[in-house]
Amino acid sequence: MDELKIQELTWVDMIDPDKKDIDHLGKEYNIHPVVLKELVSPTLRPKVEHYEHYLFMVLHFPIYDTKEKTTRAVELDFIITKNTLITIRYGKIEPLKSFWGKCRSDNQYLYFQNSPALLLHCILEELNQFSLRQIDHITKKINGIEKNIFKPKNSKGEASLVEKISLIRRDILDFRRTIKPQSSILKSLKVRGVEYFGGDLEPYFSDIIGDHMRVWDLLENHKETIESLQEANDSMLSNRANMIMKILTIFAVIVFPLTLLAAIFGMNTTYLPIVGTRHDFWIILSFMLFGTAFMIVLFKRKKWL
Repeated sequence: MDELKIQELTWVDMIDPDKKDIDHLGKEYNIHPVVLKELVSPTLRPKVEHYEHYLFMVLHFPIYDTKEKTTRAVELDFIITKNTLITIRYGKIEPLKSFWGKCRSDNQYLYFQNSPALLLHCILEELNQFSLRQIDHITKKINGIEKNIFKPKNSKGEASLVEKISLIRRDILDFRRTIKPQSSILKSLKVRGVEYFGGDLEPYFSDIIGDHMRVWDLLENHKETIESLQEANDSMLSNRANMIMKILTIFAVIVFPLTLLAAIFGMNTTYLPIVGTRHDFWIILSFMLFGTAFMIVLFKRKKWL
């Protein structure tokens, strides 16, 4: 448990707290047992609740996992009193760690400004900016796919492109699933925050909602873009498969006369016409070539070739 204090304002940061840390928190800040019970383990659903002398809020933020190549949700809990902000996190949140370092620098007063609500605003703003930077990586991947989707590819390249599109779609889906519930929670935070801290801080709570909506709108745009690219890629793959089937079908029909004549003259019967006469091989071969040429001419006149 780390603590940062400036004048009468305190920021307490806890990482993966154990029961001892939770008990100390409850005694030091008079936290309700129901809240303490929820802090023992991660909470699946975000929430914001107004208790007698503090606000309790649970949010989840998307963090990209480079090994799994997908986005996972990391929980961050807030307990906000009149002069203290307590953050409890379960897992590594790099932007929060970076922001903690900023607050220890010479410019720390710019972040605190004598109100835990303003500090909360700055933390959420930092996390939303981090989300936007993560979305920038998705943007680059989508742009790369858009450039490569219309280039000639072999079967290996096509399979690789399909895999990349699927990974991006999964990443966007996990990102959206993490931040979508925040919309209603942040609106509730605005209402409860104004009740608790006063109307002067309403613009700051509105700004938090605005930052969240910018992240959401970008994800919506990327979702529509990658779905359109996938449809275009599927259409091209389907067209390519149809062309291959067309070529194979035409080839099979063209060689059909050869197969038919070969089967007829290959029958083990007592009498076969032409067989045994002079130049019988060349006569049968001429029939085959004529049948093949006839089929090619017919296909061209039908504009199938």
